[in-house]
Amino acid sequence: MNENAFVSSYFLNWYWWRDINSTFTTIPTSPIIMENGCSCGTQSDCIESGGIYYDTTNLQAFAMPGWNIGCSVVETLLQSTFECLYNQTCINLLLHYMTSIQNRFPYRMNISAINSSTVSRFKTNTLIQTIADELFIEEWKINSSYSLFYNQCAPAYCSYKIQKDDYAIYIISKILG
Repeated sequence: MNENAFVSSYFLNWYWWRDINSTFTTIPTSPIIMENGCSCGTQSDCIESGGIYYDTTNLQAFAMPGWNIGCSVVETLLQSTFECLYNQTCINLLLHYMTSIQNRFPYRMNISAINSSTVSRFKTNTLIQTIADELFIEEWKINSSYSLFYNQCAPAYCSYKIQKDDYAIYIISKILG
């Protein structure tokens, strides 16, 4: 790595290790290359499907629907969906694998799936980036009532002024001036 780069501590974009065979302390690095050939060393928008993997064999134990892995934690979140959270089986599998790592998640959690019949303008597979761009807002409700505003303000009188510029004098002064 010969240039400036953000390096994820979760090994999302670069691998690094200490070379103990060297007489000098060096930390060699190599970029993460996704299954589709996209390199996090040259691009920041690489994406691949994510899941839970066995630590010893690096085999996928559980493919989590809607979860995409990117070159950074932020990119991972924004390019993923809430799809798994709408499926109780998916949540149960996720909790099973999370609680099997006793030193990290020692407590059992009771999480229910999001009700997919709840009306939303966002589909279950909408990217979190899209939902964030829309500020997580389902519907804007703008209720303007000038009469209520006027009554609450209760002015003693109302007036307005129309300002007319004398353009003839302005034009003549520009021509002569």
